[in-house]
Amino acid sequence: MSRIALVSHGLTDPAFSDDDLPFLVDGFANAGVDARVVLWTDPSANWRDFDLVIIRSPWDYPARAAEFLTWLDRVASVVPVLNTPAVIRWNIDKVYLRDIAAVSDVPLVPTIFCTTIEEVHAAVSGLGSARLVVKPSVSAGSQNTGLFDSGDAAATELAAHILDIGKTVMVQPAIEGVQERGEHALLYFDGRFSHAISKGPLLAVGGGLLGGAYAETIESIDAHPAERAIGDALISAATRVLVRHGLSDSDALPLYARIDIVHDPELGPLVLEAELFEPSLFIGWDPSAGARFVAAVLQRLTHI
Repeated sequence: MSRIALVSHGLTDPAFSDDDLPFLVDGFANAGVDARVVLWTDPSANWRDFDLVIIRSPWDYPARAAEFLTWLDRVASVVPVLNTPAVIRWNIDKVYLRDIAAVSDVPLVPTIFCTTIEEVHAAVSGLGSARLVVKPSVSAGSQNTGLFDSGDAAATELAAHILDIGKTVMVQPAIEGVQERGEHALLYFDGRFSHAISKGPLLAVGGGLLGGAYAETIESIDAHPAERAIGDALISAATRVLVRHGLSDSDALPLYARIDIVHDPELGPLVLEAELFEPSLFIGWDPSAGARFVAAVLQRLTHI
């Protein structure tokens, strides 16, 4: 019997509960696979005991990013890891969006990356948008992310904080459609579209979260053909970039990916980000999604 580790976190906040894990454990059990949830911070874990390690929800990594990446390399030296460490290292910092733009015409939310407060001031003043979003290029769970009216000093205050903790600042125009309809997320397993969901808006104007807490409003949806085309193109572009970075075709193709798409009234659908590291997969929102994920993993296991 194959043994798989599903890597998660030790956070106790219910907002960070990984609702996918019970579905995945049951799905693997039904396929005759022993899948276990293991914390990446568990000092007693013997990673050599597993045939495959799947990174699922190590959502406490942002405050310990260097430690996490060291752990990732150590584990990958003794057991195969998916998505592969090279994919994760590339995707963990949203500057990967520059690489996507360089090899494709996938429509992306306009983004300015800033490493100094002077660059932040220039980005904010030149944005030409009534509202803007400020966030770090390495983050999870909307941490240190804020939505602001243009001219609100709190935007640059947040940016200064992000710089002070050693991270790059992203400045983006607020996409009008997000506050009305949120985002659409397309899930891909082994490069193939699986299912889609909508996520309601999270950010409150002026900084912080709607309702004061991180709470996602999820609905299952049918992805529009235009969204599907964009998602497919994004997967293709990411794979091309990673092959150019020296990965094999199989290592470059992510086992799992979530493409977040927002809708601008004038520009149409735009990619907000491509999560190839630790995205929620929303398995419970599609009756067949768990089986598709398990099948993708079993296919990978035959080549390990």
